[in-house]
Amino acid sequence: MRLLPVDDLNAATPLGALAAPVTPNDLVFMRSHSVPPEIGLEHWRLSVRGVTHLELSLEELMAMDGTSAVVTMECAGNGRSGMNPRPGGTPWDLGAASTTEFTGVRLTDVLAAAGVADDTVEVLFTGADTGDVAPGRVETYRRSLPATSALDPRVLVAWGMGGELLSAPHGAPARLVVPGWYGMASVKWLTEIETMTEPFSGYYQREQYVYDGEAGLARGTPVTTVRVRSLITAPAEGDSVPGNARIEGVAWSGEGAISSVEVSIDGGSSWQQADLFPPQDGHAATLWSSSVVLAEGTHELVARATDSAGNVQPLEPAWNEHGYGNNAVHRVGVMRR
Repeated sequence: MRLLPVDDLNAATPLGALAAPVTPNDLVFMRSHSVPPEIGLEHWRLSVRGVTHLELSLEELMAMDGTSAVVTMECAGNGRSGMNPRPGGTPWDLGAASTTEFTGVRLTDVLAAAGVADDTVEVLFTGADTGDVAPGRVETYRRSLPATSALDPRVLVAWGMGGELLSAPHGAPARLVVPGWYGMASVKWLTEIETMTEPFSGYYQREQYVYDGEAGLARGTPVTTVRVRSLITAPAEGDSVPGNARIEGVAWSGEGAISSVEVSIDGGSSWQQADLFPPQDGHAATLWSSSVVLAEGTHELVARATDSAGNVQPLEPAWNEHGYGNNAVHRVGVMRR
């Protein structure tokens, strides 16, 4: 297997690679808004502005009390190509997701070292990546989190991935990892963390990564936690399969644990429960499988997940102008051999 190029800056994880509990480092999807910055480790410092101002080298960051977490991360635009009409933006199919073991320090420990004032409402994160977003307009990647989310002990300032130091495309020397949120929250090439007493309203906060034009949502509703999703990892589209077939897949949600996955072999007219396997971590994907009996001819396989918060995958995409959050059921056409 290899990463699947999407454009000059982005590459997708092959669906089959998601069948592993952890995606190999060389198959983890890559998402960049602009050319990845070149950062010299000897000069890099993480600026942390709270009650006091700290500057941490990578060596100092790695010397702090460390931890690891297995996290399934998904780009908010994953599945954008399945919307009709297709919105602008990176034309992701379904490969903008991976399950990765990140190693780093808890953001709460980094913030505690600088102090968090009682009137803090958000925490702002700045990356080193800067690029053109419109003619004559250049923006640095900056995103904030509500203070309550930033102080979740599961949020990491990560310097490692899959047992290795972060590579440049994945945010080296250090990046934010926000389990359960779409990938835009996990700021790469992190240079500055700042506590805020007023909400941040930058380009990537208010103009991008908002739901505009989606039925049932107010315009400008922020993109936050990952919507429940399941994918079929085997068989693949167009495969010829035996009558006694096994369907395998993966499911995740940022709003609760996966409570069930249903599988259909007739395009969604009838359903049967799949078997679930325990995830490696609280925000890691759940692997699942189901044995089915197929009559002769063609079949449309469908997988539908439900999470513990009661969210169920929709049968059709919920369209919006930026193409975010498409978690419609995955459909795979096969033929019995």
